[in-house]
Amino acid sequence: MVIMNRNTSPISPIKKEYMDEVYNRTVFQDYPDVELGQLKDIYAKDNNLNVDEIELASGADEWIQKTFITLGQKGIMTITPDFFMYKEYAEQLQLPFYEVESEADYSFDFDKIVKAIYKKKPSLFILSNPHNPTGLMFKEDELQAIADAMEAMHGYFVIDEAYIEFGKEYARPDGEHVLIIRTLSKIYGLAGLRIGIIIAKGETYDKVTRINHPYPLDHVGMNLASVFLEDKAWVKEYANYQIEARDMLVDAFKQVNQVMSVNDSYTNFVFTYGDRALSLGRYLEENGFSGRFYEEDNLKETVRYSIIKHEDYPRLNELIEEWLKNQTIKK
Repeated sequence: MVIMNRNTSPISPIKKEYMDEVYNRTVFQDYPDVELGQLKDIYAKDNNLNVDEIELASGADEWIQKTFITLGQKGIMTITPDFFMYKEYAEQLQLPFYEVESEADYSFDFDKIVKAIYKKKPSLFILSNPHNPTGLMFKEDELQAIADAMEAMHGYFVIDEAYIEFGKEYARPDGEHVLIIRTLSKIYGLAGLRIGIIIAKGETYDKVTRINHPYPLDHVGMNLASVFLEDKAWVKEYANYQIEARDMLVDAFKQVNQVMSVNDSYTNFVFTYGDRALSLGRYLEENGFSGRFYEEDNLKETVRYSIIKHEDYPRLNELIEEWLKNQTIKK
């Protein structure tokens, strides 16, 4: 079975020779002070960030939890659909949770979102950009509208940029009330190391990091991530492989855009929806390609597919073509 439901990389970023270097760098009997600083320095330099405005934790999920704990006591608001763990973490923390529904085509009315903010007055608004599950990116003025509304409410706006390296650069809303969450799990392929990044400023940075652990990550994981990120040529080649895989994925599913909706993608997956999306998804699953199906009412007629190895695309294309031949195209 070719797995297309995890949004992870289909190939490993880690070379065997990295392991000897990691062993030589790691002082197992000491606490990982040096390693934490080194990894932060590398990431900050690579991304043109102020190292004093970033911090690391165990995956982006931990930063979602920590922002909710420290900044979300009067309620969390998001859009739906979006990353399902936002709701899960709010419920774990017994925080008020509000959702603004998408339109039928999975677009969002930002006037409606802003009105909901003023009505419910949450202390934190979170969304993913690029967006999970649609794969699209929001417009700068749309994000700014949320940022302005949350600032007026004396609240915070968290942008979850898990897939940003697959997307395009954009002008982010500015201000101490805006926080960015990132991860090394997607374009960098290090999901197993669980390394998440928070980017914040001033008092907001102090608030959200005050409950971070003194040693949030282990020696080996941080050294392995650092060795990988120092291998600049391979990092670029590895990222390009995945971006090419994403483009191949989009091209494969654009074959069926006459019988269902297929979004463009600024992520490592493609989102399909419509009354025949499930039919194609089941056909592919029966023939060895497992996409992501949903139980949520607003996603029951959607299927999401993540990138696969380049050599698996010819067979995927064949199966999509076979399925399409049996479909009646409405004119």
